[in-house]
Parts: sequence; C-alpha cells; structure tokens
Amino acid sequence: MPKLTILLSAAVMLLLSACADAGNGGGGGPQPDPTDIKPSAIAVLAMSDDFGFTFMPDTPLAELEWDVEIEYDTSDVEAVFAYYDAQLLAEGFTQTDLERSGDEVEANYEGATGLTVELEVEREDDDDVQVDMDTDDFGGPFPTGFTLTEFAGFATPIYPDADVRDVEWDFNFDHPGTPLEEVFAYYDQHLQDMGWTRTEFDDGDDDELEAEYVREGVYLELEVEDGGEVEIEVNKLRFYGN
Repeated sequence: MPKLTILLSAAVMLLLSACADAGNGGGGGPQPDPTDIKPSAIAVLAMSDDFGFTFMPDTPLAELEWDVEIEYDTSDVEAVFAYYDAQLLAEGFTQTDLERSGDEVEANYEGATGLTVELEVEREDDDDVQVDMDTDDFGGPFPTGFTLTEFAGFATPIYPDADVRDVEWDFNFDHPGTPLEEVFAYYDQHLQDMGWTRTEFDDGDDDELEAEYVREGVYLELEVEDGGEVEIEVNKLRFYGN
C-alpha cells in the first residue's frame, strides 16, 4: 500500500507540472521579453500617415496634451538636446527655462500660437538616450485632430544621427459636459474606421469606459472618464507583456 501511495503521488505531481507548463505557454521556459515583441519603432512611426485622428465634432474641447517618448541608440545627451532645442527655436518657440542635472537636460518652450513644450532628454540605464516631449495646447484655437508625428502644425523632430529604438505616445484631451457614453462611442467607432481592431472592452466602472485595439501589431488603449476626459496611449511597453 505505501508503494501504491507513492506512485499515485508521483502521478499527481506530474499532472500538476504539465498543467503549469501549459499555463505558461508550454515548455515552462521564460516568457518573451516585451521589448522583443514590440514592432520596430520605424514601422510604428510609418503608421502616422494612416493615423488621421479627428476630434469629436460639435462638442466642447479643452486641455489638449500630446506627449511622445523616443529612445535613441546613442549616449550623447548634449547632442540630442542641442538638436531638439535648435528645431524648436527654428519653429518659433522661445526657451523659457533650462536645467541640467547629471545625465539629464530639461527645458521649457512657448510658441507664438499658444503651444507650450516641456522637453526632457536623459540617458537611460541601458546607456540609450530618451527624449520626452510634452506639447500642450490649453488656450486654443484648437486643431481639428492630430497624427502620430504632428500636432497643431508642429511636426515631431527625429534626431538624424542615431537609430530610433522605441517610441510611445500619450494623448489627453477633454470634452467638458459631454456624456461619457457619447464620447466613447465616437472614438471607438473612429478608431475602428481607421483600421484598428478592438480586442478588449471594459465597462466595469460606472464612471469610466476602456478598450484596447490593435493594428499591424501595434497596440492602443482608449480610456474615457466621466466628464468627457479622454486618454489614448499608443505602443506602451506594458501592452506587450503577459
């Protein structure tokens, strides 16, 4: 009887091990690194021509924020900052603040059209340089929409002396006083009309609706909160994890 018990226990352990391996995608090996799954940055940037995003018409619009993060395979923070600074000045922006701290440079700019830009250039732990450019338009007149590389007539500069390793976007804007369901319905359909396939939908929160989409291997998340607050995130690293 003890021998039979041992054999049965071994069989149960083998079955549990097999189930665990199946739950981990088989083989029980390490899961793919999300950075290896993400599409190439060049391919994602090329999608901008087909990303003609248009704001919901005939509704109030406010608090436009357009943020892009670009990672370059260079460690030269000063060269990258100098390039972006020169591009912004050439576009008519005025530098209003400048701070340097170690491997990081931060600067603020104001444009004649009311745009403001917060620029941050820093060396990451992997020795690459990341550019975070946050462009805001709080006063209007507001544009009718944007692309992945252009907002309010300002095209995102791409540093020419290094390869782009990664790129991510975060867009925020408000439709004050517009019902949550109306705002979500418009942008959900708008994204699908642009070729994005909705893969997930979450309406579990009374004052928030969320959905995820994919197109050509690129992931996007739409979040609409009560009061007409909209956030759209594109190609964030967390979308590609398990």
